Amino acid sequence: MSLTEQSLVVKIRTLTPLYTGGVDGTMDRIHETGILGSLRWWYEAIVRGLGGKACDPTGDHRCPDKDGKYCDVCAVFGATGLQRAFRLEGPVWRNEHRDHRLNIKVHNNRGWFLGRGFMGQGELRVRTLHLPERWTELDLQQAMLLTLRLLACWGGLGPKTQQGYGVVEVSREPGLNVNSAIRAIQALQQRQKRRADANPADTPSLGGFFFAKIRFFLDDPKQWLMAQTTHLAPDKGVEWYLKQDEAKPSVIPLAPVVRYHLRQRIKQAVDSQGRWIFSHATRHRLMGEQGRKSLLQVSHAYLAGHNQWEFRIWGWIPETLPGGLSRTTVLWHLRQWLGVTEERQWHTALGDYDTLWNIDFLNLKDVRVCWFSKMDDEGIEAYLQALLRGCGCE
Repeated sequence: MSLTEQSLVVKIRTLTPLYTGGVDGTMDRIHETGILGSLRWWYEAIVRGLGGKACDPTGDHRCPDKDGKYCDVCAVFGATGLQRAFRLEGPVWRNEHRDHRLNIKVHNNRGWFLGRGFMGQGELRVRTLHLPERWTELDLQQAMLLTLRLLACWGGLGPKTQQGYGVVEVSREPGLNVNSAIRAIQALQQRQKRRADANPADTPSLGGFFFAKIRFFLDDPKQWLMAQTTHLAPDKGVEWYLKQDEAKPSVIPLAPVVRYHLRQRIKQAVDSQGRWIFSHATRHRLMGEQGRKSLLQVSHAYLAGHNQWEFRIWGWIPETLPGGLSRTTVLWHLRQWLGVTEERQWHTALGDYDTLWNIDFLNLKDVRVCWFSKMDDEGIEAYLQALLRGCGCE
């Protein structure tokens, strides 16, 4: 990435397919609106975590308010009556395989239909249009770099990250100064025409996010996929994912398999008295339902070394879920199911019966995991710094 006058240039390479949708349910190309929506969602979470205000642009609580004031996010991403602070420019990323889909079923469930998506690399340019009050050119660039780096390190870009899409690699040339980016975001809180009542309830904030990376060795991904599924077709669809060439790296489309077993773990969890821990409403909130996105995101697996693969499980958990279940309880169970015993470093995952790696579930050997969640006595700034320092969990 490089910083130049009135523009920021970021090199992006996809590690799992990028999907931004289209008018007919397939994806003819990467649509700018899908990228912008994802960037805004991550930026909102950062802003709320740092004490700022972010409205819900898709709901009733949107900007501007009755006095013509805008929240700290709309000041950058725009809203009715206010131009976005930047224009996003990129290559014409066309999807040459828009009609191809991979059908995956586990235990003869309803199954998943995975669109082919786009894989490749190119440059995104963030070009300044105007500057919000109290911001310089560098402030805008640093805030966007921070957002891009965070989602590239731990999450995903674009829609459908819960279905495996959107893991990207952002070039790591010098440019991002985390302290400068944080100060810039907080400076927006000092604007004169700032909306101060713009944080709707039950909206993502960085302090409620957890992130996990999982690594494992697998000599024959296709054989493993076939053993884990009851329907996997067409064969050329599987081969497209697994093939590695100059245009794309190899990918194991395992998100549906992991999601199936994760849902089963949630569904079957009981307390010491044999009572269900996760209610029906809580399960749907965590894993998604018709018209509502899953809180738990699962990526496909991408290469992290010779025959070594890595995938991500991450998400935002509200402080309280339906039925009064707490975030602390959810995170405790997730750690158990992933075999987590240490924080913020790679370590060998437990492999007992309760973990996803057991032979009755994913049947993966030599699993290593790196887990991040906010510590009780840790401020958001420190958590954000730790996430970006530990991007590779070195």
